[in-house]
Amino acid sequence: MNSKVIFSSVFLGIVLLAGVTGFFLTQADDTDGHTSKKAPQAEKSSTLPSLPANKPMQRSNRRDANTSGVDDVPPFALANERIIRFKDDDDYRKFLASLNARGLRLLGKSDRLRAVRVGFSSLTSLDDIEGGELAYNYLVTLPTPPGQGEAQAGAMGFGRDALSWLGINVDNSLWGKGVTVAVIDSGVNQHIAFNGGVTNIELTTLADGSSQLSHGTAVASIISGDHPLTKGVAPASDILSIRVTDDSGSSDSFTLAEGIMQAADAGAQVINISMGTFANSSLVADAVLYAQERGAVIVASSGNEGYDAIAYPAAYPGVISVGAVESQGEHLDFSNSGNQLSITAPGYQVNAAWGEEQLTAFSGTSASAPFVSGAIAATMSANPQMTAQQAANLVIGLANDAGLPGNDSDFGGGILDVGRVMQSGTPGIYDAAVTGQVLVPASSPTSLPKVLVTVQNQGTEPLINSPVTITSPSGSQQLNISSLSPGQTQTFQIPIAIPANGDPVTVSTTVTSSAGDQDSSNNSRSNSFARQLEE
Repeated sequence: MNSKVIFSSVFLGIVLLAGVTGFFLTQADDTDGHTSKKAPQAEKSSTLPSLPANKPMQRSNRRDANTSGVDDVPPFALANERIIRFKDDDDYRKFLASLNARGLRLLGKSDRLRAVRVGFSSLTSLDDIEGGELAYNYLVTLPTPPGQGEAQAGAMGFGRDALSWLGINVDNSLWGKGVTVAVIDSGVNQHIAFNGGVTNIELTTLADGSSQLSHGTAVASIISGDHPLTKGVAPASDILSIRVTDDSGSSDSFTLAEGIMQAADAGAQVINISMGTFANSSLVADAVLYAQERGAVIVASSGNEGYDAIAYPAAYPGVISVGAVESQGEHLDFSNSGNQLSITAPGYQVNAAWGEEQLTAFSGTSASAPFVSGAIAATMSANPQMTAQQAANLVIGLANDAGLPGNDSDFGGGILDVGRVMQSGTPGIYDAAVTGQVLVPASSPTSLPKVLVTVQNQGTEPLINSPVTITSPSGSQQLNISSLSPGQTQTFQIPIAIPANGDPVTVSTTVTSSAGDQDSSNNSRSNSFARQLEE
């Protein structure tokens, strides 16, 4: 997070549908396989399918030779389709006029990006395209739920308590007023959760007799739900639903890019994308930049594969990438990690709207992203002078530190705390918190492992002479924080011997604010650590 880190030496007929969750994916290369992890967590996989770099297939007037006539595409690229982009408007217009003569099918076009999506039966139809650069169109899908066992043993769900867990303990019915949040997803159904109504844009056509999926409905309810069982973070915000999937939950790079640009053109200040892919599309990257240049903030889910890699569009520069935690504040094993991760938020068994009059236990980073989108909308409504980016910076900057001190690949800048954000301008708040106890390996064969104990000032006033008591098997240590500014953290390093037989050892920490404490529930923390024995 942005704080400085100091190290010290020592509804009627509602049906509960459990297990419906949030995130995708399609997989490709061009991702950063970050492997820096926190001990003692299990190592995550960084093995991703191999795909070509994010560059046009051709930069000349001729396609690569392919004598077989078969469209040999990389994994998850759509066969017999291409996206063709032009730098020159004249070349773009000439190509559009030549489609019938070439035997190409127009599947979509973007005048803003001078991009054309075409289908073809023969590769020869792609010969001699003047000024055009060919790229693959990749599959983008809605989530595959985190499977059985993908959330670690002991993970606790949120149910209807997510808002209070985030520090929302006041009437928030007017939060988000005047702010438009776009939900680029499967569409949003009519639902009792949305008293204010939803504006719909549909970029896809559903098959006859089919209906749109409920994933987007769940996402939107976390942002702006206005029902006691599905209360959103910013109930007064205006939802702009942009459907980019078909009835099976499938989309593609071209349609996603078009959805992002339409959201920006419609005036959305916040754009939520709880879907993604591991295929790096230059078209989507340019659409993200298009929206950002028009003042929109994009919030996207990091993914549910348990990879040390963030999915796209969450991995693009400037996009707020969101991971998932459970109700004890622990990183969920299925939540993707990486250096691009911005923040984490509730993502396990969260009450959300489903269908038309139903409720579901929604899990995954698909649920986490809309909490952050809602927090940004709430911040903007409380501070009308703020831009979306300024509000986003405040939300991320006031996240609660977690795990390793400072930014890390599992928690990003920390865990979302809406209460801190909304009270950030209120003087006289004293709140000392023990935010993390993390075991790190010994630095040499003759040294001991250490537990990094981190204390953060989560109030609005400096902490002065705050006692810290750390108890480990070697006894209790009485330490002191002489001064800690709001948002700042201080970390103590505690050497600890871990028994070779696998028996756990416990470290407990308590911090006390000499000026009183608004939230005593975060003043203490206790964790057990054990050596992992080989089977």
